[in-house]
Order: sequence, then C-alpha cells, then structure tokens
Amino acid sequence: MATSEDALARRLSELRRGGFLDLADLDIGQVPEIIFGHPNRENVAKLSLSGNSLTHLNGAEFRHLPNLKHLILSRNDLSVFPAELDGCQQLEDLDLDANRISVLDIGNSILQNLRNLSVVRNGLEVVHPSITEAARLEVLDLSNNFLGSLPGNFADLSNLRELRVGRNSGFSPGVEVGRLPSLRYLDLTDNNLAELSDELGNLPENVLIRMDGNFFSDTVNRLARRDMRNLLTYLRTLHSGRRYEAKVILVGEGNVGKTSMIEALLGNPFVENRDTTHGIEIKTARLPVTRELMELSPILGSASDISLRFWDFGGQEVYRVTHQFFFSKDAIYLVAWRPREGQEANAVEEWVRRVKIRSGDRARALIVATFADEGRQPEIDYSELRTRYGNILTGSLRVDSRTGSGIHELASRLLEIAISLPRMGERITESWLDVQEEIFDRTEAYITRSTFDYICARRGLEIDEAEALAALLNDLGYIVYYPEDNDLRSILILQPEWLTKAISYILEDEQLRSNSGMLQHEDLARIWSSGERRLDKWLHPYLLRLMEKFDVSYRVSGDESSLIAQLVPFSRPEAPWPIDRSPDNELSFHCAFSDAPTGIIPWLIVRTRHFSHSQWRKGCYLAHPEYDARALIEQVSDTEISVRVFGASRSFLFDILRDTVEQLIRLRWPGITYQMRVPCIGTQSVSGRCTATFPMTSLERMRAQGYEALRCPECLTENDVSRLLVGFPSATPLREEISLAAEVRGLRGEVSQALHAILTYQRAANAEVMDCPRIFTLRPVDPRSFDMRRIWSSKLLLELWCEEKSSPHPVGEPYELRAAKEWVVAVGPYLQVTAQVVSLLAPISGGFAGLFSAEGIKNSSDLMKSIADAVGPVNADPVPDGQNQPSLSPAEGAALRSFRELLFSLDEQRHFCGLRRALAYTGDYLWLCSEHYGNYEPPLPRLPGGSARS
Repeated sequence: MATSEDALARRLSELRRGGFLDLADLDIGQVPEIIFGHPNRENVAKLSLSGNSLTHLNGAEFRHLPNLKHLILSRNDLSVFPAELDGCQQLEDLDLDANRISVLDIGNSILQNLRNLSVVRNGLEVVHPSITEAARLEVLDLSNNFLGSLPGNFADLSNLRELRVGRNSGFSPGVEVGRLPSLRYLDLTDNNLAELSDELGNLPENVLIRMDGNFFSDTVNRLARRDMRNLLTYLRTLHSGRRYEAKVILVGEGNVGKTSMIEALLGNPFVENRDTTHGIEIKTARLPVTRELMELSPILGSASDISLRFWDFGGQEVYRVTHQFFFSKDAIYLVAWRPREGQEANAVEEWVRRVKIRSGDRARALIVATFADEGRQPEIDYSELRTRYGNILTGSLRVDSRTGSGIHELASRLLEIAISLPRMGERITESWLDVQEEIFDRTEAYITRSTFDYICARRGLEIDEAEALAALLNDLGYIVYYPEDNDLRSILILQPEWLTKAISYILEDEQLRSNSGMLQHEDLARIWSSGERRLDKWLHPYLLRLMEKFDVSYRVSGDESSLIAQLVPFSRPEAPWPIDRSPDNELSFHCAFSDAPTGIIPWLIVRTRHFSHSQWRKGCYLAHPEYDARALIEQVSDTEISVRVFGASRSFLFDILRDTVEQLIRLRWPGITYQMRVPCIGTQSVSGRCTATFPMTSLERMRAQGYEALRCPECLTENDVSRLLVGFPSATPLREEISLAAEVRGLRGEVSQALHAILTYQRAANAEVMDCPRIFTLRPVDPRSFDMRRIWSSKLLLELWCEEKSSPHPVGEPYELRAAKEWVVAVGPYLQVTAQVVSLLAPISGGFAGLFSAEGIKNSSDLMKSIADAVGPVNADPVPDGQNQPSLSPAEGAALRSFRELLFSLDEQRHFCGLRRALAYTGDYLWLCSEHYGNYEPPLPRLPGGSARS
C-alpha cells in the first residue's frame, strides 16, 4: 500500500492546469478525500480511478470538482450506480465498464449534462426507468451484459444518438428503441437473434444498424447491406404474413429424367421422349401441410401448404457457366442420376461436389435415382459420400416418373427437408407476397420497371416498398435486377433461362471460339437475331451488359468488341517483360484450395481487366496503367494458383490482387476452404528459386510469438518472418500504418507505401460505413481573411473525394458549413486520421484535372489537423483485441458515423456531389466520380445497327 500512497502523492503533486488527474491502477480502496480539497481541484476536467479496488465511493464529494467533465470508474468492484455523482453539473462522460452493476438505477441523481454513459461488462440485467433522468444522454453503451429488456419509458431519451447493446445474448430491442427520435446508430452485434422487431422500422432513415453475429435471414441481411432504408421499409410492412416456400434445384447430367420427375411431382402424366431442357426451367408445386408435418415444425403455424419452386437446370456443359449464379445457400438440391448408366457416367459425386463448393454447408442435397423400375438396382456408396460431404447430404431415394413409384415418398421427404431450412416461415407482408406470386405467374421473360411499379401499386405498395421488394427478389435469386445501375434498372428479368440461353449462344458460337474469345459487337445480330433466335436488337446492349455483370465478358475496344474470358486461348503467350527471379524485387503468394475452383482464371481475367495485358486459359499478365507494377497470375494445379507482383509499386497492386482473389473465393465458392501460402526466398542449385511455401497463418503466429526466422526444410535458407509477411494485413494500428507511409514517403519518395496505406484506410472505413463517401477535405471559404484564432466564427467548405484506389481526387461543388465545436468534437478522431491520409494524397492527387494543387491539398490537411486540435487532444483509444488487420479504433469509428450524420444533414437528397457507389472486386464499396464509376459499371454499349430502347 505504501507504493500506492507514494504514487498518489506524486500524481497529486503533478496536477497542473490542463485538467487530467490520473489515479488509475493504484490499488486504492476508496476515493482519496484530498483531491476534493486540493488547491487545483477546479482544474480537474478529467479524473481516472480505473483499475482500483473501489466497492463504493464512500460519500466522496464529487460536486466539489466543479469542472469535472470526464470520469472513469472502470475496472473496479462497484455494484450500484454511484449516488455520489448527484450534483456533478458539468459531468459529460461517465465510464463504469467492468464493474458488478446488475441494476442500472441512477435514482434522482441530477446529471443534467451527461452525454456519454458506458456500462460494459457488468453483468447488467435491468435498466431502471430512472435512466431517463439523464435527459441529455447521447451515447449509451450497455454491451456485453445480460440484458433482458429496456424500460417502457426508454424512448423518452429524445437526444440518444447511439445505443450499443451488442453481446447481450437473446436481447431484442422493440418499441422502446424503435421510437427513439434521434437514434443514428444501433449495435446489436453477437446477440444471437433470428428476427428483428418490426418496431425498428420506425427508426429514422439515417440510422445505421450493426447486425453481425446474429442469425437473421438472408432477406434481412441482404436488405441491410444494399441500403438500410430498404430494411426499415421491410420492417415497417411486417404486420402479417409468412413465407412458406423453398427453392428446389435439380442438377445432373442431361437426359436423366429431371424434368419428368418435376412433372410427376406436379401430378402431370409422363411424356415419352420429352425434349431435353436447355438452360433453366422453373415450375411451382404447392404441397399440403399434413398434421405430421405440423408436429415436426411449430414454425408452420396455420400454414395450409408449402410452395416448392423447382429450378430444372439443363445438364449440358455450356450452361454450367451461368447456372452457378442461380445456386443458393438455403436451397434443396436434387442430384438426379440413372442407374442403368452407372454412378460414374452420371457424375453423381461430381454434382454433389459442385453443390457443396458453390453453396456451402447450408445447402441440402438429396440423391435421387430415376427410372427405378427399369430393373437396374442403384449401386452407389452413399455412406462414403456422406463421409466426404457431410451434412449437406440428406438421403438417397429411388423414383420412376413413368410408373409413379417413389414420387409420394420424394414429395414427403422434400417437405421434411424444406421445413428445416432457415427461411421457412420467414416473415413478409402479405401484399409483398401477392406481388411476388403475380410476378412468378407471368409468362414474359422480362418486364419493365414501370410495369413492376404498376403491379406493386395495384397491391397497395408505396414506391419505396416496390424498390425494396425488387432488390430483395434479385438478392434471393428469383429475378435478375440491378437497382443501382441506371441503365439496367429499367428492366426486370423474370425468367433466368431466357438469359442463360442468350449467354449460351455466345459461348457456343464457333466463329467466336476460333477468334480466341474476341467478340466483335457487329456479330451480335448474327448470334442473337438469326434463325430461331429472335432476340430484339434493342435488347442486345442489355444482354451484353448483363454478361459483364456476370463476369463473363468485358469490353476491350470501347463499344466495338468484348473479350469472353471463358474462350481465351489455351497456349501461354510470351512474357511481355523479363520475369525477375530475385525475391527482393517481387511480392508473391500461392492460394491452395480444398477443392478445384473451376473457372477461377476466367473470372480473375474479367475482375482484373483494369490491369489486363495478355491472358490464356490458365493465367494472365497484368500491368498497372499508372504505376510501376506488373503481375503474373497462374493456375499451377487444379487446386492452386500463384500470384507474383513486380515493380517499384508492387505492394499496391499486390494489395488489390490479394483482396480480389479472397473476395472471389467468398463469392463464388463458399464451400471451399483455402490457405494463403508464402514462397520461400531461397534458391536451389539445380532448379533455381526454391519451390517451398509456408502457410501464412503459421507465419503470423510466429511473428506474434516473437520468432524472427524460419529455416526452409527444402533449401535450408533462413527466411526472415517479417519479410515473408510483407504485403499481408497485420494488427498494426491504422494511424501507425499511415504514419509509417508518410515517413517512408518523406525518406525515399516512394508512392507505393502511400497507396498501400490509403487502401488500408479505405478498407477500415468501409467496415464501418458503406452508405456515404468517406474521404473529404476542409478549406476556408475565404483563405485570404481566414484566421485560425477565430475558427468558431469561420465558414468552411467541405469537399468530397472520389475514392478510386489509384487516384483519389476531390469532386464537385463543396458544401458550405460553419465551424462549430459540436460537430468538430464529434468528428474529431476521424478528422485527424483523414487529415493524415489526405497529406499522403497531396503528391498523388495534386493537380488532378486542374481541380486542386498539391499545395492546396496539403493546406487542407494542415487545416483539418488544426481544427481537430482546437477542441483539445483526441483520445487514441486502442483497437479491440482480435483484429487481424488495421482498423478504425472505437473512437474513430464513432467519429466516422458522426461525419456520416453531418453529411446527411448537409445533403438530405444524398446527391454527394455526383459520386456514386460501386462494389469493387476487392469486396469494398467505393464512392466514385462519373469517369471512374464507368470503369466499374460501364454504361450500356452503343452497338452497330441499333441502340437501347428508351
């Protein structure tokens, strides 16, 4: 205790004007009375008593600290809200984290200026109605507790802007939160929820809801990711109705009886020599809900039938390129095969494998032997398949569509599987269901958006509901619709088989194949409008644009030609530059897959088209058009690709390619696991460069545990662990990453490190906010008369930036606003980190299109730093544990959300100076100017002999 007393005396003696008295971690059991009579007590604006042994405050007279604004009582042993805080007139921030407060009752405490209250990790179970006594509360953090509910008067907290109630398992906020008029951020992370209360639909449209770590349906998750306003619209409509339906996808080789099996399930007669299915055919069966089924699943409620929507996929190879876009995670797959032809000829295991790697573990597959009465007994080792593919396999049946044998059993089994799917019984308003059913019943291949809006209006849907429903039907795989594309949003494709056939005509064209996949647009009329292929010419630009959206092709010569990546030559072209064999001049990785990701190279060819140089079926050469960076991507085996990047700016291109590969795997093959491996830097006397690789996760563990070197078992070279991990994300705080980039830039003039830091910053900002631009600068309205000493009476211009990865730049007319402490304090932490990033951008973006000089960007950066400093030092709180890459700290994340709110108040229509959001192939959303947006989402092509219909 003597040590604690000495430390206390020392800290008290150091108390000076400036306001922070740090009494943390002194192992004191009560608040020292001396501080309330200290001569400098009026200077105490912030007091930390964190990490002590306080069980109560013993009547400590905090009211004698008249200017106390920030009080930290975390990591003590308090069991009740401290009544001693009554009368702390200036207290704004109170931290009670990591105590033992099970009931949050602030009693009659007068805390008229309390803005921020944190009661994290307390075992908190009850929030007392007295919480509304803190009427000016703006941020309330109740994370990581055992909350059951919030008081009925909770909505009286009319100034509450942020509510964090994540990691309260099972806690689902309802009307008491839905009626908070000022709420802008709601954190429900890791609450293990399956549904959201429809009352949350009444929240303000600018609210941001964090929902990670729950079990929400695809409907909820997809609506939220696309636009939070769509989710709110959906929740507001949930007055009645549930969706009792399942998607059933039939796969297998051609001519095994898939279509006849569907017709038998529909009760239709068997047809001899039925035509082979081309593309996809969709039909619906409504099967009655039996009493036995009711007993199996209470979710069925009063449902009278279940709709099974059968997607019959043609087995021909040419259609498989497009079929994968209609595979669904939450679907039933019928793998059909004909025993007479044998298991291998029917590729049964191959089809099960495709289902698993394309759909992941949530899919359910049923193996069905057709033509069961032909006399050939099915010979299939189901137990071995179950061992290999696990729970996605749900059984094996025999049917005969001609005789009806096994059809009843198949229908019963389908219903049993269907009621176990996550989306069975999902809530949806009846009017939305009515629109959906009318859409499904239509026979046209496509309709216009105006027709869809008319259908919705007849069913009583408002225009915002129509927008949300159209986007939802696309995201669930029922239609093809792209609401964020100004051109494609004018049509909704109702029959995907129509689209798959149109694409198959391209892929089957012999002239195109002989031309190494180079499609001349003048040939589209021959391919799509000759003979029986009567596709109207006005549709051709839409179809070509949809092929681009599906990563089948990209334009290479404006509107004259496109490259079909599936059809590029097999032969590898000569390298366009000398390949440097020295590991000192390259960054590289191998990606090893648990299964063969069929088609990965053609997709990577399309997704890296901005850097395209030359390509072949197993790889491509890339070159950045602006910076010294070149790459070689190559498929070295069925289950492994290699990515090597060269040049002075290699780390920048390496970042993009690594993220692109990982995003593509997540998107296209959710059932495949993969391992990033880093090549050894050593050499071998016979073969040159050592071929050994090391798992990146092992290298990360070695670095974390202090291992500096790793000896290669192949060439015996000592590899520097940190050097091997160059180019891969680390847990370095974001500010350190940016500072390092600035230091390297200053010492060596390298642009690569700056671009790497900017990408890291964009990735971190994207994880927090996606629905508005994140890069901005501030400058005075009148630089000549601007005086920093009179900042709070000054007017500023806020300028948004295009977020193009290689060349961010300011755009459009800036917003004018007055410098105000309120928003500067709220945005401060993010303002500082953005100022650092902008300083890196000055040499890169200066003078872009004559809009802004490098000096002007630097001046804006300096101004932003000065403004943030004007409200006092910003706390650089640590990044939470478990982060494997640089991210915004909690304070920076909250500040970015405050910037979002500020921007929405300046631009209620969300025009954002003409910036538009695009999803980059790295998985990040970017806000882009019209020129750069066209690189990601090009307009409809102008084709020879025709144009798009207006």
